[in-house]
Amino acid sequence: MLDAGGGTGKWTIPIVRKGLKVVLYDISREMLNVARRKIMEEHLENMVVFKEGDICEIGFPENHFDFVLAEGDPISYCSNPHRAVGELARVLKPGCFMAAGVDSLFSVARTMLVRKGPEEALKVLREKRFFAEAWGFQCWAFSPSDLRSLFEENGLEVVKIVGKTVAYVSKPETEHLLQDEEKAEKLLELELMVCEEPSIVGYGGHLHIVARKKTVFTG
Repeated sequence: MLDAGGGTGKWTIPIVRKGLKVVLYDISREMLNVARRKIMEEHLENMVVFKEGDICEIGFPENHFDFVLAEGDPISYCSNPHRAVGELARVLKPGCFMAAGVDSLFSVARTMLVRKGPEEALKVLREKRFFAEAWGFQCWAFSPSDLRSLFEENGLEVVKIVGKTVAYVSKPETEHLLQDEEKAEKLLELELMVCEEPSIVGYGGHLHIVARKKTVFTG
């Protein structure tokens, strides 16, 4: 599988523990070096190939991977989301699945409304971009319909889009819900009940999409 924009190996490590071979692909050499150290400490290096590169131009042939993961918002952080999704779809085998996370447009607009006022919120909604002060660069944000169109235009059949999280909002007054195991389990149950509801998916802090590459029949 391909862990696209996999950074320091947050997702690669638990995946290879399950016995799957992974190409950890990221634009940051420094992050890949951190991932390499972590993976070597667990003696899992024989299961991972480290590759530096941009997801907008992936150096692998067509129909190469059995599964593609783009978690942690690399599609939101890249220079050209349409090209990135096109590349991710290109290297995925027909009939196989891709899962990806992106920044949610309505959540970003709501945050801008609170922090900077309605003018900045309107700007985000119009441009579908925002400046991430923590990272120091412009990012892309998506509504559920925008995200669906982006994937369908690149030959992918959307299986589901979910909001994460929809009900829970991380604030000092809500942190206690995660400290109590029983309450945390109930919170998870609540999120799973509402995260796919079409009328509120877009209010999730992030959006997660699962899609399958269409199989083309000729004859």
